[in-house]
Amino acid sequence: MHGYLLIKPINADKKRSNTDVIFFGDGLEKVEGLKSDRLKNIPLYLGKAHELELEDEFTFVEYNYIRAKCAALRAKLKISHVRSPVDYQRAIKDPGEIALVKKSMQIVEAVFKRARKEIKKPRMTEARLAQFIQNMGLKMGANDLSFPAIVASGANAAIPHHVPSNKKLKAGESIILDFGFKYKNYCSDFTRTVFLKKAHPKLETAYNQVEKAYNQSINFAKVGVTAGKVYQKAVDVLAEKKLDKYFIHSLGHGTGLEIHELPNLSPNSKDILQNGMVFSIEPGVYIPKLGGIRIEDLVYLDAGKVKKFINQPTNLSNCIL
Repeated sequence: MHGYLLIKPINADKKRSNTDVIFFGDGLEKVEGLKSDRLKNIPLYLGKAHELELEDEFTFVEYNYIRAKCAALRAKLKISHVRSPVDYQRAIKDPGEIALVKKSMQIVEAVFKRARKEIKKPRMTEARLAQFIQNMGLKMGANDLSFPAIVASGANAAIPHHVPSNKKLKAGESIILDFGFKYKNYCSDFTRTVFLKKAHPKLETAYNQVEKAYNQSINFAKVGVTAGKVYQKAVDVLAEKKLDKYFIHSLGHGTGLEIHELPNLSPNSKDILQNGMVFSIEPGVYIPKLGGIRIEDLVYLDAGKVKKFINQPTNLSNCIL
């Protein structure tokens, strides 16, 4: 669910102007009303800025293209990460690396089982549960967090990158848990959506369709398939219930020593799936003022097909606590 262009024009006096988050071709342009255009309209957002910061991953070809466009505007360019040939080599994991990711995912699974019990405690809040998850992972052998744990409930669950708050968990609301740990520096990434006692009827419908998109995307992903086509499979399934407009991020990303690696399962991705790749499958829908649903697992390709690191159930009945 990660990946966007964070555009920060900086004025000549070094005071920042307004920061704009511009979504180019990752699915979020549906929300912003933008055409799916990753690069060519960037100059339109510069205005009179003399410096531009971009946070995303780029190939060398894309980097050179942006440099050419920004040079005409005499703007300095800062890019957080440019893909190199090493990035493509790292996309293919050897058996030892896959074993380390599996251990990291096993820690995640064990923590999730404990978190399910913790959720039911009286007056539990998003922030308290997030802290519990993080502490438990470190106690169980993780050497670090992959990223700060996300716990989002109710209307907050409609915000994909919500920061846990003091909001109490309530019956009937969706509760998204998104977390991961590092084991010997290899990352895990995992999301489940659960409910206390019951699920709102509209969220129940959304949950079942997201689960269908999750399962069909996993079945569709095979060696030789283009990552962008796997993303489209999820969109097509969500469209059956007119939920595709609420799917506002990419379907997944590679993971290894870093939480975000190749391949990139976004709309325009030309990455070709290969044996040894480790990546997330994480369809989701986010309905403003009501809540959100996301289901995510890391998987890997072996002998041409997808295999899961863990088998934590995704069916709705198992996710109503």
